[in-house]
Amino acid sequence: MMSQLRSYFSSVPTSRPWVSALILWLAGALFPLALAPLFWWPVGLLSIAVFVYAVWHSETTRQAFWRTWWFSFGKFSTGISWIYVSMHDHGGTPALLAVLLIGLFAGFIATFPAFWFALRQKYFARHLAWLTIPVFWFLHEWFRSWFMTGFPWLFAGDAHLFSWLSGWAPIIGSYGLSVLAVLSLTTLYQSWQKRQPLYLLVLLLWPAGWLLQDVEWTEKSGELTVAAVQGNVDQDKKWLREMVSPTINDYYNQTREHWNADLILWPETAVTLFLDQFQPYFDVFAREAEQQHSTLITGIPYRHPQGTPQAGEFHNSIVARGYGEGIYHKQQLVPFGEFVPLQEFIRGLIPFFDLEMSSFLHGEADQTLIKVGKYHSEEHEQLFLVAPYICYEIAYPQLVSHMAKEADMLITVSNDAWFGDSLGPKQHMALAQMRSLETQRYLLRATNTGITALVNHKGEIVDKLPVKQQATLTGVAEMRQGQTPYMQLGLWPLFIFSGLVLLMARVLVVRQGQPEPAANF
Repeated sequence: MMSQLRSYFSSVPTSRPWVSALILWLAGALFPLALAPLFWWPVGLLSIAVFVYAVWHSETTRQAFWRTWWFSFGKFSTGISWIYVSMHDHGGTPALLAVLLIGLFAGFIATFPAFWFALRQKYFARHLAWLTIPVFWFLHEWFRSWFMTGFPWLFAGDAHLFSWLSGWAPIIGSYGLSVLAVLSLTTLYQSWQKRQPLYLLVLLLWPAGWLLQDVEWTEKSGELTVAAVQGNVDQDKKWLREMVSPTINDYYNQTREHWNADLILWPETAVTLFLDQFQPYFDVFAREAEQQHSTLITGIPYRHPQGTPQAGEFHNSIVARGYGEGIYHKQQLVPFGEFVPLQEFIRGLIPFFDLEMSSFLHGEADQTLIKVGKYHSEEHEQLFLVAPYICYEIAYPQLVSHMAKEADMLITVSNDAWFGDSLGPKQHMALAQMRSLETQRYLLRATNTGITALVNHKGEIVDKLPVKQQATLTGVAEMRQGQTPYMQLGLWPLFIFSGLVLLMARVLVVRQGQPEPAANF
């Protein structure tokens, strides 16, 4: 197999250049099998191994760019195919056009890693390739997490939620797991090339991760009884005017059976009214919740009142009432779902660009956390802080870890009905689990149609509801205090490691000769 790969990725021109492109596309297309729901992480390693070999043996920046692009295009083509459901089934986009738009998006996102690995080839070529390839993998994932609002999806580290490497997640996060996964492969190849077993010492990071799985970086400080209500309102009917009252009644009837819970969580936009329109109902529910010493939290659109600078503008929000309080406005919005980039030019072109509630405002950073009270007796009450995240936000490792620093628990609300029974909701759930593991916090997730779940501080699902069913999940969530190393240090260890590697590699370039010039691009 190695000899066949060598022939396909040889720098010698071939009469069949499409073969190497096809191999890379297929290798990338296999990558999502390593993620939820299958978690076949060995397949992910095999997929990345093909990419590593191809990039390692690139001779020009142009070659490195296109080899990376084909691999990434395959990865995103299959890994984000679930967007089709929202575009076609719910967004009214014709099937062929939806497929074309997804392909264009996958091709566009693929240019990000292609750009970074072209830079690696230009400045470093094969100098310290076994270290620079993992570093540039980290740099391209980090870049993709914030550039143009960010798309922190399909990270290599997310495949290792349940592998031995998961023990490193509270220390270096999912970005670091990506580095360790790629480094393991480049180390194996370097050892084989140099016939030097000493390189294999790097693989001890795997059993070390297994031992780290038992480390408690945070400690229990209390507990809350919780309930997450799954209304199971069909997405095609959710925003119809005639569904407003039945939806409110369904959520209330499910909730009143669980007033004994300290915290009751409704999903994202559970009620399809603005908060000011829902306020009369909410006041009634809040008084009942307070009498029962329960905190009711719901996702709901918030509209700025008349007489304010942003009158009439609205946020995707979370509001807490009853025995707790707080309001949170979503910071990281979904492009085209919650805001439309360049909307003055593309609104009206296709129905997908005119979805309901696709003009939200971004919330400000460093908002106050949600307060949830726990009643023991008149003389003994506790107050816990809960970090809230709305839908897509749970995918952002740095946002979650920053907000979780002072929090006792995490909550996230979503409406994954947009994506049906596709890969999207499963990948989304797994990202929430990774955030729990990175911060060692319990997480309660409420969704409209599923997946509604309670996750412990090790990233394991304690309990979850069946999808497409109207039901309420109940359980006990531990409150956790303390910060994991990842919460304290963030990405600085990875940036320092990357800087040292690139410095050493550049010194070797200067001493041993320059890589291929940029003109070869």
